Amino acid sequence: MIGSWRLNVGFGAFGALLTFLFSLSNNPIGTTLLRSIYAFLVFVSLAFAVRFVLGQLVVPGGPAHEDLIPEEERGAVLDLTTPDEEDSLSEMMKEQWAGGKAKHVKGFQPLQPKRLVSIDNPDPEEVVQAIRRLTDD
Repeated sequence: MIGSWRLNVGFGAFGALLTFLFSLSNNPIGTTLLRSIYAFLVFVSLAFAVRFVLGQLVVPGGPAHEDLIPEEERGAVLDLTTPDEEDSLSEMMKEQWAGGKAKHVKGFQPLQPKRLVSIDNPDPEEVVQAIRRLTDD
């Protein structure tokens, strides 16, 4: 654990003093002292819990993996494995990406829209249909 028992007692005394000062104006002296003792115990317990958790987080548990390997052998061996079926995996990914429709797409294929509308000479019926579609919610 970090620190010593004096840290717990100091934190408890600080909590008891605060409780005594805030409680003195509203309560009789006996109630104020009893609440100060309770506050002391709670603050000491809280300080102990915080010290315990910090002690567990700061102190390492055991030797690191790097300490087990001799220094002259570090970096000499690299353990990497690659899948043997790289081509089949690549083909499966291409199929999945294409959605199973076309296995081999060659080159660039521009989009071929069904119908293009010119703005120069608009058809009144098409304009009316477009406005109706835009205003429908």
